[in-house]
Amino acid sequence: MRRRARNERVQPFRRRLHAPEGNALRDRLADWADSVRHLVDGVFPEMPDEVTDRPADVWEPLLAVADAAGGAWPARARAACAEIVAASKQDDKGSIGIRLLTDLRDHVLNGIERLPTISVLDRLYALEEAPWADMGGKPLTSRGLAKMLGEYMTSDNKPIEPRNIKSGGAVLKGYYAADLTDAWARYCPPPTP
Repeated sequence: MRRRARNERVQPFRRRLHAPEGNALRDRLADWADSVRHLVDGVFPEMPDEVTDRPADVWEPLLAVADAAGGAWPARARAACAEIVAASKQDDKGSIGIRLLTDLRDHVLNGIERLPTISVLDRLYALEEAPWADMGGKPLTSRGLAKMLGEYMTSDNKPIEPRNIKSGGAVLKGYYAADLTDAWARYCPPPTP
């Protein structure tokens, strides 16, 4: 699932068309909730160790519902809880992937159609206050760059991956700005003027 781009339109919600389906789903959920009320009423679910204070207050009812649902839901909910709470504690205003996309747009491929991976990495390493030259004691590698960018899609809905770039009789792997434009539109904050 991808974030909607600013220029994309979505099918509008039409009450006369969608309300009956929504009401049927609401009724099914209400029946289920009544059947498990005794499992969640006054229950204090076990929280992941790193989730305390206000985040614990927010997650408590969600984890209680996951416990009531059973199956894989309790483990999945706690994993999501721990990951989301940990991510919210990071100092940066977005994920490391969004930081990478933004740095590529604003500093590396700014006005450049394509660039070999080695040049992309050199430019990323040169950015002041950026994490790319020291990510856990090691610099970002071409494999790490490919893995991070592979989480995002091109406008053709294919994972971003390095492609061949012909340069002076040699063929190098690298990245095309056109492959990143859709991800930039979806995930990056607008560039500062």
